[in-house]
Amino acid sequence: MFKLLNIFNNNKKTIIFGLFFVLVFLIYGKTIGGDFVFDDRYVANSNQTFQLENFGEIITSPYWSTESGLYRPITLVSYAANYSIFGTRPWSFHLVNLLLYVWSCCLIFVFVKKLAKKELLAFLSALIFLVLPIHSEAIANIIGRAEILALFFSLLFLLEILKEKPKAVLAGLWLLLALGSKENSAIIIPLGLILFLQKNTGLKYKDWLSISWGAFIYFGSRLQVLGWNYFSNLETSIVENPLKFESFIPRTATSFKILAIYLQKTFWPFNLCSDYSYNQIPILKNFANIWALAGLIIFTIFIASIFIFWRRAPIISFSAAIFVFGFLITSNILFTTGTIAGERLIYYPSLGLAIITAYVLTLLIKKLPSLWPKIIVGILTTLLIIFYAWQSHARSLNWLTEKNLFSSAAKCASNSVLSRSNYGAMLYQAGDLENAEKELLAAEKIYNGYPKGLNNLGLVYWKKGEKDKAREYFLKALDFAFPYTGAYENLAMMALESGDIKEAKKWLTLFYSGNKIAAEDHIKNLIAPKAY
Repeated sequence: MFKLLNIFNNNKKTIIFGLFFVLVFLIYGKTIGGDFVFDDRYVANSNQTFQLENFGEIITSPYWSTESGLYRPITLVSYAANYSIFGTRPWSFHLVNLLLYVWSCCLIFVFVKKLAKKELLAFLSALIFLVLPIHSEAIANIIGRAEILALFFSLLFLLEILKEKPKAVLAGLWLLLALGSKENSAIIIPLGLILFLQKNTGLKYKDWLSISWGAFIYFGSRLQVLGWNYFSNLETSIVENPLKFESFIPRTATSFKILAIYLQKTFWPFNLCSDYSYNQIPILKNFANIWALAGLIIFTIFIASIFIFWRRAPIISFSAAIFVFGFLITSNILFTTGTIAGERLIYYPSLGLAIITAYVLTLLIKKLPSLWPKIIVGILTTLLIIFYAWQSHARSLNWLTEKNLFSSAAKCASNSVLSRSNYGAMLYQAGDLENAEKELLAAEKIYNGYPKGLNNLGLVYWKKGEKDKAREYFLKALDFAFPYTGAYENLAMMALESGDIKEAKKWLTLFYSGNKIAAEDHIKNLIAPKAY
């Protein structure tokens, strides 16, 4: 027995990291067999661009598009590395996500142990973070890699600051890589300053000048790639983020309601969902709503905790800061983002929640007067970990195929035009025209300004032989600030089907932005109409 204890003590870190590895692959291992789904198509369709030989082009390209206001070169480079080493199949992308998640949990253990000098707290913090079901979107969805990388490099940055002899230039590199992974990692700048002020590290005030080179390079490159118009701004539709089109009070009240929803789903992980777009979360007009008030109270408590526990429990103060800054940057309160809400957005700030939860548990174990209450707390904590792990596994299965994802989203986001439209498109592709029409009409009833949904409804009517209706919906899909240009192609295909070459050329010329040669080449090839 003593020999086993000695072996454990001598290899404690290796055993803990091995446990994290096993747990991540038990929970999310099936995702390795998953496909490219929904937004992952961005990666799948860009495999010719995402090659390491195109490194210069990759790091000078926006994420999605210039209008999206996103610049994430490190995430794009990671996709290129995947393609160059493993090829075009999705399994390697899922595998890398899992490995990055394991390493992130290991870094959480190392960071909390170094910060708080308490091994049990560090272990529980990393373990709770690992099993939280609300992380399933960030881990099981390939596009979620931006979230994982942002936190991963942020932890390396914070660990460097905590060293007795930190290397400011190296900290600047981690800062650059974090910012280049996802914009929300900008919160490590105030978090790093809090650590610097709270802890007696080897970092000096002048070292911040050496650290800042990473931020200067990122923001300078961002300006060069996106230009002034989209450096701190973006274009999005009411479908993705209705808050962008609201005034401050409705936007803030709704954002605090979303905060309360995030917190509830973090600890009570039922009805997790991949979609919260219009009109799944109706906009509040003011704070006369229990969810908005609850969110405001919670947010106020976390802000107060930063100052109340600054000296008496710095780990709580710092964890509260992770949550506050992590929520604020994606909340739509200070500035609007590309989406109203998403479970992936709580991935980064949930680290603060995991550490605080672990702190409360370790405090309970320490303060309880006798052994049996401590054993009961230990058993209940173990059962909670098992429950969360199982919920995470079950939720991850929804990301294996688009059929799983869209059918689950139609149930959990039945008021979302996006989810109902996607499910209708899936039914169309399966040949179930009757139910596809029902879903797409339901989506149109929620909001009649979603171009892709209108295009898909046109496809259904075309397939049913109702060409006048089909044409009407294809034209509707083009009558927006953000039109669905695939409708041009569908109109051209309908014209070709009727033998009207002249009209087909007209629509395809518009599809190719005036390129008549490309339009003529397209006509020579019969292409099936697109549905997304």
